[in-house]
Amino acid sequence: MSEETQYAFLIDPEKCIFCRGCVAACKLENHVGYSWQRNEVVLMGPDPSKDPVMYPAYMNCQHCESPACIAACPVEGKAIEKRESDGRVIIKPELCDGDEFCVHACPYGAIRLTPNQNKKMYYVVDKCTFCVHKEGRDPAAPGGNLPACVTKCPTGAITFGTMEKFELLAEEEEREVMDLDLNWTGPSNVFLKPRGKDS
Repeated sequence: MSEETQYAFLIDPEKCIFCRGCVAACKLENHVGYSWQRNEVVLMGPDPSKDPVMYPAYMNCQHCESPACIAACPVEGKAIEKRESDGRVIIKPELCDGDEFCVHACPYGAIRLTPNQNKKMYYVVDKCTFCVHKEGRDPAAPGGNLPACVTKCPTGAITFGTMEKFELLAEEEEREVMDLDLNWTGPSNVFLKPRGKDS
């Protein structure tokens, strides 16, 4: 795998039926408690030029090129890292001191303080990891090796792969991509714009 690889989600709101099965699947797979979650689906809009007027948007960590959470982390040695091998932004809970600077720095609201404590008795933050614990798992094993949200989406609204592949796919299918680059962080996920009523 090259250093340029950046894993990402491709999200197509036209396929989403707002069942929130992806949220439930993430909670079950990652043993996330009832009081917080790693992902969410929200309704965006209204936009009368679109059909439907309001459309679902999948909200999770963007695994940014220049993550604001890492820049904000005051811990010596950083409690968050961006992996060169696959572009994942990963929290190191053993180093987290629960100061929440990363929570406030993230423009996507993707990081949350949890009730979980590390060995230093600090409450630690949590977020989407693209189910990194499935890395290297046999695709035929129970649950497969893809992120839980992807495997449980009944309509294929969420796909997992590389950002480069998804950008090419959007271009080939003549789909517009939403510009979600808040604060110049370089988000990796590719959100397709819902097509207008006349498309």
